[in-house]
Amino acid sequence: MKNTLSLIVLCFCISFVYAQKERKFIREGNTEFSNEKYIESEIKYKKALDQLKENQASFEAEFNLGDAYFKQEKYEEALNQFKSINQEGLTKEQKAIIHHNLGNTYLAKQDIDNAINSYKTALKNNPFDDETRYNLIAAQKMKQQQQEQQQNQDKNKDQQDQQNQDQQNKDQQNQQNNQKQDSDGDGIPDEKEQEDQNGNKNPNQDTDNDGTPDYQDEDSDNDGKPDKQEAGENPSEPKDTDGDGTPDYRDTDSNNDGTPDSQDSQPQQNNISKEDAQRILNALNQDEQELQDKMKKVKGQPVGNIEKNW
Repeated sequence: MKNTLSLIVLCFCISFVYAQKERKFIREGNTEFSNEKYIESEIKYKKALDQLKENQASFEAEFNLGDAYFKQEKYEEALNQFKSINQEGLTKEQKAIIHHNLGNTYLAKQDIDNAINSYKTALKNNPFDDETRYNLIAAQKMKQQQQEQQQNQDKNKDQQDQQNQDQQNKDQQNQQNNQKQDSDGDGIPDEKEQEDQNGNKNPNQDTDNDGTPDYQDEDSDNDGKPDKQEAGENPSEPKDTDGDGTPDYRDTDSNNDGTPDSQDSQPQQNNISKEDAQRILNALNQDEQELQDKMKKVKGQPVGNIEKNW
């Protein structure tokens, strides 16, 4: 009996010592917190929790540690700390302040929906907490502003998308109109003739430098061959016979044969050699001699009597 009593007293004394150390660190942590030394207060609250035995809890140390995290803007740590507090056996007031601080932490993380839900839970446990009610109203207004802002952004995006689509349609229409325009009637679109050799836009492109831009010039390279003829079967993609990158209607030697197209376009004379010319001349002289001989024979024959039938 004596031994049993001693054991009970010993266990009680040890627990009391642990409790005393826990309270000491909590008080020190509260002092640091009041002096806005939140890192130091965090350390003290953690030391207080280290004094607890397994399966023991300290609402004050756990809750205040969450506050220390919050003040250091360690919102994720604060959130996890408040969530980790075992609410079984706590009073409604204690549950209310946990959810109040959860609401504040969610709000700091811009998680408005969870903040609103936390404030509502806090008010269920303590309906008379005006500060929680004020925070709930503020969070609900933020939610409304967020929704209105999103609606305006969606509306602006829709308007911008419509403007972009309208501009795209307009550009396509202008492009089609430009492609259809053919000022000089050569079949080559003006848009094509208003490009330089590198495909860059140049409305004043004038291949033969005659003062008339290609899109108005029926013979852009002045080789005597109309652009319509040199454009080929598909004028929208003008023909390039020698494949040198310069279309025939701008190429003064389109087949790269060394003879300018201006000479190719002129009627060619039939040139014959001197020997051929002499043979032709001899043949003509011989034909003429034979003809004269025949004429002499005809003149030498007597003319017969003409008989009359009346």
